[in-house]
Amino acid sequence: MKYFMNIRIIVGSMLTLSLLLSSCSDFLTENPRGTLTPKNFFSTQDELNMSVYALYQKVNASQIYANMQLPQWQGDDITTNPGSNKQAAAEMDKFAAVNNNKGVKDAWNMHYAIVKAANLIIQGASKTPTTQDEINIALGQAKFWRAYAYFTLVRLWGPLPMNLDNVNDDYTKPLTPVEEVYRQIIQDLTEAEAILPTVYSAAPRFMNGVNVYVTRQAVKSTLAAVYMAMAGWPMNKTEYYARAAEKAKEVIDGVNKGEYEYKLDKDYKNVYAMSNNYNLETVLGINYSPFVDWTQDSELTSCNQFESLGGWGDAWGEIRFWKEFPDGPRKDATYDPKIRLKDGTLVDWWELKEDGTPVVPEHHPMFSIFSVNWDPALKVNTDVPYDYTKPASQNMCNDHRHRIIRYSEVLLWYAEAKARTGQTDELAFKCLNDVRGRAGLGALNGLSADKLAEAAYKEHGWEVAGYWVALVTRRADQFRMNKLKDTFEERVANEYVEVGNGVKVKEAVEYPNKVWNDGLMYLPYPDTDSQKNPNLTR
Repeated sequence: MKYFMNIRIIVGSMLTLSLLLSSCSDFLTENPRGTLTPKNFFSTQDELNMSVYALYQKVNASQIYANMQLPQWQGDDITTNPGSNKQAAAEMDKFAAVNNNKGVKDAWNMHYAIVKAANLIIQGASKTPTTQDEINIALGQAKFWRAYAYFTLVRLWGPLPMNLDNVNDDYTKPLTPVEEVYRQIIQDLTEAEAILPTVYSAAPRFMNGVNVYVTRQAVKSTLAAVYMAMAGWPMNKTEYYARAAEKAKEVIDGVNKGEYEYKLDKDYKNVYAMSNNYNLETVLGINYSPFVDWTQDSELTSCNQFESLGGWGDAWGEIRFWKEFPDGPRKDATYDPKIRLKDGTLVDWWELKEDGTPVVPEHHPMFSIFSVNWDPALKVNTDVPYDYTKPASQNMCNDHRHRIIRYSEVLLWYAEAKARTGQTDELAFKCLNDVRGRAGLGALNGLSADKLAEAAYKEHGWEVAGYWVALVTRRADQFRMNKLKDTFEERVANEYVEVGNGVKVKEAVEYPNKVWNDGLMYLPYPDTDSQKNPNLTR
């Protein structure tokens, strides 16, 4: 009941601030009459709390359904239905998104909404008559999530109009170069790291045995990811790999000393399991509540289930990536090992009927990361690790906690970043092999620095395959390593892949554009803003 009441308080607080933080196409335009501002807000601790709750509402909204993550369909792990209502996802798959694509528009608007909510706190929190510790917690959350939003935006669009003060610019703000955007991201994260605690004690900051608010160690982990991004394309400042390794090692050392709470889940089947929703492998998570209404839930429950089976079928597993994915418990928890038809029959996804047509119309691997089981008669989800042999839930929502960063990723970031400095050490191999061992794979030792880096890079791709809500997705890894063009070329060629029993299958999305250029690395600026701001051009 206490948890339920806390959620109700949070939701009420978010509604109180809805006028202040309402989203619109121009992220800086608002009617000032009757709205809250830093000048007339932040007069009590309760108001400070409300501002943070409102910020988290924007963070939740940025991942609540698939639209905002559609750009991740450019990665070589995910594809989609070329027909149905999946055209927006298919455009991303083809590197051919237009400026009114719902993924383009929603990713842009939702992340700028986070920026706006964070700016309010950064501008006004310090004047709240409360303790410095309370102010620091609020400021730390705001600076972290502003950095998070810009880190997402800069990897999708490159140069950006930077909003740091919520002042109405009337669609005239110029674009800030990529390197300057990263400079602001690092500044925000560094300042957040300096003022945030390592643990919280009460709801809503600490619930269900985990830290819900961002901690110092979560910021350190994020800095490792940001430094790695800066070391890769387009900045290519490889000296930042050393900084990434340093930050990742600070987290690992803190875990080894018992200062930080993280650990690897022993069984991979528990990594995304609802029965293990609040786990200590999650370094940075976004919480969703099952006790309010569907707008506060994660709406991804049935997004992986094929449409022919009653799901949404937003993401299909790309065939070549699935084929190269090492067998073991990690693969079995990432994809359904067999497809359960509506009558309960289990089949391989590639099976053909006697007339040569697919048994499963989608004819692709099916992700199971967001899937849960249910009682079909009661339509109630079951709180156990997902079992592909049992009925999959066709509910839209649950309270899946989005695992934005997992500890396995921090381990792999250290191994790769250390190796990309041209050096290896015992810890780098241990980090890689701990993750591989949990996945059922053998240890790799004695590798050169280049081979160790590549092994850790590949391993991370398998760890986050299909998990488009991660901070560093497969698409993000390929972007950093300038390998999205390789995926483009493979998709253009669209050669058959032999998958089982001599069956050869190729991708369903066809490519009209046959020529790569580096401009395809970025999305078009959304029409709602680019039609008004002449600076939003390529």
